Amino acid sequence: MSALFPSIQSFYSREVPQISQGGNVEPSTVSKPGDGFTPSEVEVMLNPLSRPWQPSRNYETCPISFLEAGPHNYQISGRIVNFAHNFRNQSFHFLVVTDGSGAIAVKLYYVKSSDYQLLFGQRVTIWTTFIGDSSGAGSGNIPFCASATTLYPGRNGATHIIIHSDVPDSEGNRVLRCPLECNLKAYEYLPALMTLKAFLSTGYDLGEGKILVCVRSVGPRRSIQSKKDQKTLYMIEVGIFDDTATCVLKLWEDKVPSAKSWVPNQTILLISKPTFKIRGTSPEIGVAYNSMVDVDPAFPDADWLRNKVKNMATKQSVYIPFPSDTWNAGISVNGPGRTLFTIADVEEQVRHPELMTDFTGKLNVIILDMKLMEHWRKGTLCCFECCGVPMYANKPVATCKNCETKQDLVLNPRVIGSVVDESGTITGSKLVWRNDAWTELLFGSTAGELQGGDDSGTDLIEQSWEDVTVLGTDVVRDIEELLLYSRITLTFGWASKLQRLCILGVEW
Repeated sequence: MSALFPSIQSFYSREVPQISQGGNVEPSTVSKPGDGFTPSEVEVMLNPLSRPWQPSRNYETCPISFLEAGPHNYQISGRIVNFAHNFRNQSFHFLVVTDGSGAIAVKLYYVKSSDYQLLFGQRVTIWTTFIGDSSGAGSGNIPFCASATTLYPGRNGATHIIIHSDVPDSEGNRVLRCPLECNLKAYEYLPALMTLKAFLSTGYDLGEGKILVCVRSVGPRRSIQSKKDQKTLYMIEVGIFDDTATCVLKLWEDKVPSAKSWVPNQTILLISKPTFKIRGTSPEIGVAYNSMVDVDPAFPDADWLRNKVKNMATKQSVYIPFPSDTWNAGISVNGPGRTLFTIADVEEQVRHPELMTDFTGKLNVIILDMKLMEHWRKGTLCCFECCGVPMYANKPVATCKNCETKQDLVLNPRVIGSVVDESGTITGSKLVWRNDAWTELLFGSTAGELQGGDDSGTDLIEQSWEDVTVLGTDVVRDIEELLLYSRITLTFGWASKLQRLCILGVEW
């Protein structure tokens, strides 16, 4: 019987003190007895969320608007539109989850506060056994939030939550993005939706407004000392805009990490009931307890804004990368297919709806306006765009003030005011230049004159457009004067995706 049913004492090892040569017992060498639990059992007790979730009962999948109050086993899917970590220091996180049909308030009790990283727009799946009234959860002022539930993951095996990390362009990343009050089958308009300009002027007085905006820039995290509580608060400023106005969205404390994944000129935000303040002369928008933030919503107005922002970014972008994979520069410059166009010919071809394809050719033009010295004095000779914020400098390398990463800058295309031929004009800011083409333009005709026959001068083959950033003011002025009213031949390529004329080479 003893072999089949071991005693409790058999699970514990006997303490055998080891005696040193002097006869003293060494405390550090006393072997500690086991407690009878395996390492996996200890890990489950210390970290309940480490064990895989296995539902112990059947759960009904139900939209939020059809939830019935009382004891029911429901499986709910949606996205987080508002949240608060350690809500009012009551040891639970407060979430507002929507699925397009309604909203539900969720009290999420935790063992450790760091177990959950909550972000705006995250897709979540909830298993619960009871649906209550939202008034009991203190969410009476949140729009369309008529239900509430409480979760105890790890403590109660019947309730659980999973926060999904969806890969971009996956099916999970595309679902559950329809905003509230939006009927996609017969869509006309979203109630209470207004432009950003209308909201900043008088719309904030209504208290029920919604704004649809795009992220323009994401600033660095800043620490601010609170005079009221004498503690350090973290804040981030997000630049937002639509086709009517621009503004700043301020996120505080637990909501700061949400902005790290937002992409300037791409991420769309639908903010319901935002707060409004004026700091000096600058308006500021915030997220309150009863606000809702839908990230990248899917409905017709959001699609329109995406296309509008795409067109605005193409027109207003400071930096457009050269599409180096589109053409073979050597063949385009020296190959057999070297068609000479006029500016009018190029315009007629690119505006033809049936001929929107990439092609190359040559333009013989005169530089009518040069602004090299103007940008040299302003410190905007080189440019780039990082974190949605333009970067300027008079050197080819600069550090982004937001992400603090070093970026390689390019020569500002605005140093050329305009070029003309007998048929039309092209603004220099509309051209996208290849680096070698800049070198050929700046030093192709001026190298011999600037060197003045001195053998100590730099060879043209070894020169680069970056050399202009280390030249003196007098030399830069000489280059500008030599380029002004010069006749050059540009080898160009039309990029249909960029809708821009790209310069592959320059011939004198």
